[in-house]
Parts: sequence; C-alpha cells; structure tokens
Amino acid sequence: MALVGVVPYGSLFIDASWRDILSGIRDCTVSSPDRQLNTRRLQKIWTTAQNPNHVLPCLSVRTGLDLFLTVKKFPPGSEIIMSAINIPDMARVVRHHGVRVIPIDVHIETLSPKVELLEGLITERTVAVLVAHLYGKWFDMSEVIDIARRHGLYVLEDCAEGFCGFEYIGDPRSDIAFFSFGVIKPSTAFGGSILKIKDSELFSAMNEAYSLYPTQSSLEYMKKLLKYSVATVGLNWPFLTGYGVFVVQNVLGIDHQKMWISLLRGFPDQFFQKIRQQPSAGLLSLLVHRCIGFRQKSFQVGVDKGRHADMLLKNPSMMKVGDKADNRNYWLFPILVEKPDEVIDSLCKKGINAYRGATQLNVIEPHTDTSHQLSEQLTHYPEEARFIIDHVVYLPIHKRVPYYYIERVCKGLEEVLQKHGTVFQKPCFERPLVVLNGKPAPKLPSKL
Repeated sequence: MALVGVVPYGSLFIDASWRDILSGIRDCTVSSPDRQLNTRRLQKIWTTAQNPNHVLPCLSVRTGLDLFLTVKKFPPGSEIIMSAINIPDMARVVRHHGVRVIPIDVHIETLSPKVELLEGLITERTVAVLVAHLYGKWFDMSEVIDIARRHGLYVLEDCAEGFCGFEYIGDPRSDIAFFSFGVIKPSTAFGGSILKIKDSELFSAMNEAYSLYPTQSSLEYMKKLLKYSVATVGLNWPFLTGYGVFVVQNVLGIDHQKMWISLLRGFPDQFFQKIRQQPSAGLLSLLVHRCIGFRQKSFQVGVDKGRHADMLLKNPSMMKVGDKADNRNYWLFPILVEKPDEVIDSLCKKGINAYRGATQLNVIEPHTDTSHQLSEQLTHYPEEARFIIDHVVYLPIHKRVPYYYIERVCKGLEEVLQKHGTVFQKPCFERPLVVLNGKPAPKLPSKL
C-alpha cells in the first residue's frame, strides 16, 4: 500500500512534553529540590474538600501496596479479593507477603467488579478487597465499600489508570486509594504514585515505616528520564509512529511496539529491592510540576475524542469495553473482536497501528495449589476477565490523534470487520465454578 494511507499514531503515547522531561533532568543535575518541601506541596495539592484523606507520595503503586502489607503483617494464608484484571506485579506483591489472591470477575460493560459475587468470596481469612478502575473507566465504589465494612475488611481502591484531575481523587471512604504517574499513565512524571490514606493511625505507621526506606538516587531517576526520552521520540513523533513503523513492521517484520513496551517496564529486575525506595528529589519535584500544570481542558480533549470514536464504532463484529461505566475516560481505547490477531494484521496492512500488548494488564488467575482451604471455597472463575484479555485490541485513539485520523481508524476497522461478517456477542458467563484440586471446574446440577 502507499504510505500516504498510513495513520501516523500508535495506541500508546507518552503524556508529557519535552519541557516536562527537561524539567525533570534539570532537577536531577543542576538544582537540588527540597524533598520535604515538595512532599508538603503534594499533600496540599491532593487534599481537597471532597477527599481530605492523608497523602503519602511513593515511588510506585506497587511500593504503596507492599508498604501497606509490610505494616499490617497479615497472618500467612490470609486472603485479599482482587479485581481479576490487573498487572501481574500487584498479585506478585500480595503473594510475596504470604497472602492469597482471590480474583473477582469484572463486567465487560462497566469494568466494575461483579459485586454480586463478593460476599460469596469472603471467608474468615479475608482481610481486604482491592478493586481497580480499568482503562480510565470509573465505577461507583459504594456497594464494594458497604459489603467490606459489614465484614470488617480494608478497601483498597486501585486508581492507577484513572487520574483525571482533582475533582475526583478516589472515594474518601476507601482505606487507601492508589494513583500512578508511571511512564504511560496520564500526566506522567515517569514514575511516582500518590496514596490517599483514610485512617490517621495507618497513615502514621506507613509514613514512619517508609521514612526508613533508602531514597532513589538522582542518577537512577535521571537514567530513567533519558531512557524514556528515547521512548517519547519513538511513541510520540508521528513520522516514526506512522511511516517508520510501517516500514519496520511490514518490510522488516520487527514488532516495534513490543520493543518499546519492554523499554517502558518500571522494574525489570531486582523487583522488591527497586520498589522499596523513597522517590528521589527530582521525581517529587516533577510530580509537583505535573500536578500544578494539570489542565482539565486538555484532559477533556482526550475524553471528547474517545467519545467521538465510540459514536462512530457500531459494527456488530466488535464489542466495546466499559461503554456503560459511570465515568468514561480513555487511558487506552480497547475493543473486543473474535480474532484479534487477524484483525490487527489486517489493520496493520491498512497502515493502522493497533496492538494487543499495549499494557501489562492480564488476568489474575485463581491460586493453583491444592490447598484444602480453597477447595472448600465456592468461587467463580473470572471468565469475563479472561474473555476481555483473550479478545482485546487497542486502537490508536487518544488525545494526540487528530479527528481526521480517528475517523480513518474507525473507517478502516469497519472495512476489516465487514470481511468477517459475523456478529460477535458476549457469551453467557453465569456458570458457577468450584475449585477442585486448585483448578476451576463446572458446578454440575444435583441429580437428587
């Protein structure tokens, strides 16, 4: 095909300007920011009338979760119920503390956890419920919080993909809300997270424990900034994301997006050693810079473009994800199709840079050991979560993509799906399952 038909944008982008990057590099080299001052600034910015909970800046969301579990010291064999779609590192952190992960399935339409299953998953060993707002879509936490309170459980609200400004910074009733400013997140600071902690005693314990952690060096953070600068060129410059990618992928057969995503991994080695650090002075300074510089109008541009694409996409050979969520923001733009690899290949030939592995999100599987405790527990295998991950395609639709190209993406997808000619529907996910020898099996009706 002719290069004139290429859509020069990818499904991922770095939500930062060169001014932001240079500001971070400057604070690692020339100036010496005051860590305590910037911590106080972040606490002021993140304390609002709607959510006055305590503020604890951390190196990452994984750092915050690990810190919470370190402070609480739950007995081995305790359980945390977790949204069945998340990054594997979150489950890794929980299991590292001897705590079992019990996945709860999610609804495709809202991406909310299936609250109707929650009480059936709670046992005397359950200590917390960790639910995630996925792909920037928000759901009402009220039912989760009400059930958790009745059973005396901690509520951990994972907002890592959901930052959308300071009008909503987590439910103030949640024990902890986690926000991420990792490299591919909205308003990235190329690292860092904010924890909103409800209870004063828990905040004091976590803050005191965290103060004893080593501090990430300015050199280490600067290396990250330089590495991510290369990724910013590769993901944000239309010439490379469009024409360069077309040549690399179609002529040379190189999976460029896989290369970039491997470069963007936050903690590729020495995982627990790396996450158990306090943020460097430069990172805290850039976090302040990004928070102060946040503009709701700019963020809304991405929301409007996502909704415009939603309006255009009506082919019955695809399904939308989270289109009935309470608040539809667009961190990524996922759709579900019957044969995702074939659809991506066809789109690529049209010059449309869709992808499957744009994020580390995956299914959190039930524990696979042979514990008698699990075999006694009635549960539901996260079939809907598995269905999402098995069929997802991420489209190049976000705030940096002009409307002209968004319409071209939607038209190209329509042409590809028309060739399939089949209606793609959500299967029935009402089959209850039990855990037998650590593996899900259908719960057959009684013959009595």
